[in-house]
Amino acid sequence: MSEEIVAEITQVLTYPKINIVYKTLGLQSEDLIKAVLKIDPFVKVTKKLRVVEERSADDKFIECAQAAGAEYIISGDNHLLKVACYKKMQIVSVSTFVEILNKK
Repeated sequence: MSEEIVAEITQVLTYPKINIVYKTLGLQSEDLIKAVLKIDPFVKVTKKLRVVEERSADDKFIECAQAAGAEYIISGDNHLLKVACYKKMQIVSVSTFVEILNKK
Protein backbone atom coordinates (compact mmCIF):
# COMPACT_ATOMS: atom_id res chain seq x y z
CA MET A 1 0.00 0.00 0.00
CA SER A 2 1.24 3.49 -0.79
CA GLU A 3 -0.12 6.95 -0.12
CA GLU A 4 -1.05 7.34 -3.80
CA ILE A 5 -3.07 4.11 -3.76
CA VAL A 6 -4.94 5.12 -0.60
CA ALA A 7 -5.76 8.46 -2.24
CA GLU A 8 -7.19 6.67 -5.28
CA ILE A 9 -9.23 4.25 -3.16
CA THR A 10 -10.59 7.17 -1.16
CA GLN A 11 -11.59 8.98 -4.36
CA VAL A 12 -13.26 5.91 -5.89
CA LEU A 13 -15.25 5.30 -2.73
CA THR A 14 -16.90 8.71 -3.13
CA TYR A 15 -18.43 7.78 -6.51
CA PRO A 16 -22.25 7.80 -6.38
CA LYS A 17 -22.55 4.18 -7.60
CA ILE A 18 -20.30 3.00 -4.77
CA ASN A 19 -22.13 5.07 -2.16
CA ILE A 20 -25.39 3.33 -3.08
CA VAL A 21 -23.81 -0.02 -2.20
CA TYR A 22 -22.61 1.28 1.15
CA LYS A 23 -26.00 2.74 2.01
CA THR A 24 -27.68 -0.55 1.09
CA LEU A 25 -25.30 -2.46 3.37
CA GLY A 26 -25.47 0.15 6.12
CA LEU A 27 -21.77 0.96 5.82
CA GLN A 28 -19.68 4.08 5.37
CA SER A 29 -16.86 4.37 2.83
CA GLU A 30 -14.54 5.08 5.76
CA ASP A 31 -15.21 1.54 7.04
CA LEU A 32 -13.48 0.01 4.02
CA ILE A 33 -10.60 2.46 4.13
CA LYS A 34 -9.98 1.68 7.81
CA ALA A 35 -10.13 -2.06 7.09
CA VAL A 36 -7.63 -1.78 4.23
CA LEU A 37 -5.24 0.32 6.29
CA LYS A 38 -5.27 -2.27 9.08
CA ILE A 39 -4.40 -5.13 6.71
CA ASP A 40 -1.92 -3.74 4.23
CA PRO A 41 1.47 -2.42 5.30
CA PHE A 42 2.68 0.82 3.78
CA VAL A 43 5.82 0.93 1.68
CA LYS A 44 7.85 3.95 0.75
CA VAL A 45 8.00 4.30 -3.00
CA THR A 46 11.45 5.59 -3.83
CA LYS A 47 11.54 5.07 -7.58
CA LYS A 48 9.04 6.54 -10.04
CA LEU A 49 8.46 4.35 -13.08
CA ARG A 50 6.94 4.80 -16.52
CA VAL A 51 5.67 1.33 -17.41
CA VAL A 52 1.94 1.54 -18.24
CA GLU A 53 2.07 3.42 -21.54
CA GLU A 54 -1.71 3.69 -22.02
CA ARG A 55 -2.42 5.04 -18.53
CA SER A 56 0.50 6.39 -16.54
CA ALA A 57 -1.74 6.82 -13.46
CA ASP A 58 -1.54 3.02 -13.06
CA ASP A 59 2.24 3.13 -12.67
CA LYS A 60 1.70 3.72 -8.94
CA PHE A 61 0.63 0.08 -8.52
CA ILE A 62 3.82 -1.21 -10.12
CA GLU A 63 5.93 1.25 -8.11
CA CYS A 64 4.30 0.11 -4.87
CA ALA A 65 4.58 -3.59 -5.69
CA GLN A 66 8.25 -3.19 -6.63
CA ALA A 67 8.99 -1.32 -3.40
CA ALA A 68 7.27 -4.12 -1.47
CA GLY A 69 9.16 -6.86 -3.29
CA ALA A 70 5.92 -8.38 -4.58
CA GLU A 71 5.90 -11.30 -6.98
CA TYR A 72 2.40 -10.56 -8.27
CA ILE A 73 0.01 -7.72 -8.89
CA ILE A 74 -3.55 -9.00 -8.96
CA SER A 75 -5.79 -6.67 -10.92
CA GLY A 76 -8.85 -6.36 -13.10
CA ASP A 77 -7.46 -3.24 -14.77
CA ASN A 78 -6.93 -3.88 -18.48
CA HIS A 79 -4.07 -1.38 -18.73
CA LEU A 80 -2.10 -3.21 -16.05
CA LEU A 81 -2.99 -6.64 -17.40
CA LYS A 82 -1.62 -5.69 -20.83
CA VAL A 83 1.77 -5.05 -19.23
CA ALA A 84 1.67 -8.69 -17.99
CA CYS A 85 5.01 -8.50 -16.16
CA TYR A 86 7.61 -6.08 -14.96
CA LYS A 87 11.03 -7.47 -14.22
CA LYS A 88 10.24 -10.63 -12.18
CA MET A 89 6.77 -9.45 -11.10
CA GLN A 90 3.72 -10.89 -12.87
CA ILE A 91 0.51 -8.90 -13.37
CA VAL A 92 -2.46 -11.26 -13.45
CA SER A 93 -6.23 -11.35 -13.06
CA VAL A 94 -7.89 -12.78 -9.97
CA SER A 95 -8.89 -15.95 -11.83
CA THR A 96 -5.35 -16.48 -13.12
CA PHE A 97 -3.94 -15.98 -9.63
CA VAL A 98 -6.38 -18.55 -8.22
CA GLU A 99 -5.18 -21.00 -10.87
CA ILE A 100 -1.56 -20.32 -9.89
CA LEU A 101 -2.39 -20.95 -6.22
CA ASN A 102 -4.21 -24.19 -7.04
CA LYS A 103 -1.14 -25.49 -8.89
CA LYS A 104 1.15 -24.97 -5.89
